[in-house]
Parts: sequence; structure tokens; C-alpha cells
Amino acid sequence: MKFRICFTLFFVSVLILSGLPADAEEQQGCFLSGLHHTGEGMRSWYEAKDGFMAISGVPYDALGCKNCHVQSCDDCHLQKTDAGCAYSTETARSSDTCLKCHAREKATAKYDEMNACMGVHAKSNMVCMDCHSKKEVHGDGKAYTSMRQDGAMDTACTDCHTKDTTEYPALPDTKSHTVHKGKLACNACHVQNSMTCYNCHFGVLAKTKCKPKSFAAKAKDFLLLVKYKGKVTSGTMQSLVGKNNEPFISYVPYFTHSIMCEGRKCEQCHATEAVKTLAASKEFTPAVFKDGKLEFYKGIIPVVPELLNWPFLEKKGEKWVTFEPKTPPLVQMALYAEPFTPEDLKNLKVKIKYEE
Repeated sequence: MKFRICFTLFFVSVLILSGLPADAEEQQGCFLSGLHHTGEGMRSWYEAKDGFMAISGVPYDALGCKNCHVQSCDDCHLQKTDAGCAYSTETARSSDTCLKCHAREKATAKYDEMNACMGVHAKSNMVCMDCHSKKEVHGDGKAYTSMRQDGAMDTACTDCHTKDTTEYPALPDTKSHTVHKGKLACNACHVQNSMTCYNCHFGVLAKTKCKPKSFAAKAKDFLLLVKYKGKVTSGTMQSLVGKNNEPFISYVPYFTHSIMCEGRKCEQCHATEAVKTLAASKEFTPAVFKDGKLEFYKGIIPVVPELLNWPFLEKKGEKWVTFEPKTPPLVQMALYAEPFTPEDLKNLKVKIKYEE
């Protein structure tokens, strides 16, 4: 750790001398306590009482995924050219730099491109730093334990979509934007779909104890809805299996960056099969394993953890098969996610036809 800090300080001094950027010394202090460097966001939820470490038994410091967190200025700013190495803000602003670590966002972008459903921001050739701030990337000098903690992130759709310009159209004064009375986040209607790597296995199926093996399924058909700070927003889930086939599910608010210009119609969320089933306090199965493949429910699923029945898989020989867990899954509402209440489901069960 001391070596890493000294290493970072050395290269920050190079930045200062080179003038890239002028406030590099201040940013260095923020960086050392920022989430990109500390990785405390992942640690706090993984090591929580209801976190996955309760099942995996693998300490956070032994996980391979922690190595993705930024160790020095090199990880984002270093540019290698024929003339040698130099620090570059241009390299740090490139989305390719961000996507080296943000694998789900990279998979989402690839999926959307392959299926001709690119999001509106991707079509406009926007990059990550067009929306995210320097403060979010470098930190602000405060030690946060989650990116969802108040103050850690400040990017919002309304940073751009309140301006009355051709480039950034203002939010239209339509029924869709007023009827929910501020209780519905933009993400709930404008995020196209979700992304999750399903059924990660720790222990016996992994080559090492800290590198999990997952069933090869990236689910994009469904979109989970969770609540965050009282608002309905887009979410996703992660199912994992411990070394002795102990099941675990984590639900989180999630922004996939796959954004539609036009939001969902009312009937795509209201009075759907999933909503009616959950509102009746009946179990709903979001995915079915058939002929070696997972088939996911296509549509919106409000998160009611005790009523969602996700299949769990294990590998026997060369084939994945379903198994019935001996104990109920340990369920975590992470990143401050909140489940839907009976009252929420009652409102969502009302059939509404889209009209503007």
C-alpha cells in the first residue's frame, strides 16, 4: 500500500510539472479517498451481514474483481505512443478507458450495437465524460462507502434535459412526465432493458477460490423496477451460488446506459402478467431453464423479493442443470434498493391506456 501511494504521488508530481492539469495536486488528495481507488463500494455490500461473503467465505481482499479498481494515475491517464509515454486528459476522457473495467456497460453497448437497438446517447457518439463529472471520477476528498451514498454521484438526466436548446431538448410538459408526481425516476421509463451475468458460482466450479464461474447468460429481456429514495427506478439482480450450492440474490438500482428517446407506454408497466401475479401475493417465475438455455420473462418486473422465484443452476459433467436449494436464498437489497410494497402493487395493477 505504501508503495502504491508513493507511486501515485510521484506521477501526480509529473502531472503538476507538465501542467496536466493545473489542479492535479488537489485531485490527488481526492483520488486516494475516492471510490475508484478504494473499492469500498463493492466491499461495503459484499461484506455486509446479508452480503455474499456470508456464503462464499472469501474475504473481499482475495477477490479478483477488486483488482479492477484504479491504483494510480496510469490506469486512466497514461498514453503510450511511438515517441514514448505521456499523461493525457484525452485518454482519460475516452470511453474505451472506462469500459476496460466497467464490463457490464461494455456488454450492454455491444449487445445494443449487434441488435440494432443502440441507445440515444450512443447514437449521438457521446462518451462517458459528457455526463459524468471530474469529481465523480477523482472523488471529492470524502471517503464514501457506496456510489449511491449521498454526495458520491451528482450526474442526473436533468443536468441536460432542462435546457431549452436544440442539442438538449427540455422535458416536454406531457402527462407522462407529470402524472407520477415526482415518484418515478427517468430511468424507469427510458432505460431499454437490463443486464446481469446470471448464476455465478464460487468454490468447487471455480479454478481458484477467488475467481467465480458463471452460467453463460447475459439477461437483457427483462427490466426490474426497484425503489430508491422513495422513487421507482430501473434495477437489476445478481444470482450467485456458494461453494456448497448455497443460493444468494442481490437486487440493486441500476442504470444500463441503454436509453430510449421515447419512454414506455403505460400498459408496459401497468396491469401486466408479472404485476397481476405479484399483486395477488402469488409467486412469479422470471426465468425458465429449458434445453440447456435460460429463457427470461420479457417485460417489467417489480421487485418483491419473497415472491420472485429465480432458478439456480449447477454443473454436472459438461452440462448445467437446475437444482432445488436446501435453504431459501439469502436476499440482499443492496445500494439502498427498496422493494415494492402492497400499496405500490395495487397502484400498478390498475390498467391504464396510454394517452397524451
